[in-house]
Amino acid sequence: MRVKEPTKVLPEKAKRSKRPTIPHDEDSSDDIAVGFTCQHISHAVSVNHVKRAISENLWSVCSECLKERRFCDGQPVLPSDIWLCLKCGFQGCGKNSESQHSLKHFKSWRTELHCIIISLSTWIIWCYECDEKLSTHCNKKVLAQIVDFLQKHVSKTQTSKFSSC
Repeated sequence: MRVKEPTKVLPEKAKRSKRPTIPHDEDSSDDIAVGFTCQHISHAVSVNHVKRAISENLWSVCSECLKERRFCDGQPVLPSDIWLCLKCGFQGCGKNSESQHSLKHFKSWRTELHCIIISLSTWIIWCYECDEKLSTHCNKKVLAQIVDFLQKHVSKTQTSKFSSC
């Protein structure tokens, strides 16, 4: 039997990480593939509020443009670039539109954060606070849940439109 000498200190074993380390190239913009983790998700996303708002409002229409009742040749002018607030379900036109209602919604003062939005045409998720595109693969199940719900909602609304024709 072999006895350890008390004067020798063995190096401590390194703790294993559950996730493998991924080399990060500074010039790369692959943060999305890796999954940029936004600190605002837990406070700025509410699945229940979004579900309620979706059931009570027109789908993929800027609610503010609709209120302003802007018309061109007798037809309502409704932008196609609609973003949905993942805190309350507000639908507003995007940053590239003339009115930028989605951005104005974020900037209006509230006690809660309304900084995370999703494009209803491209499914891109954006955090205004971080000024970053987010991924559903960033260890936040709530983002994947809400995207799944919204995509199912779209397929239901499209199916009902086609069946009513």
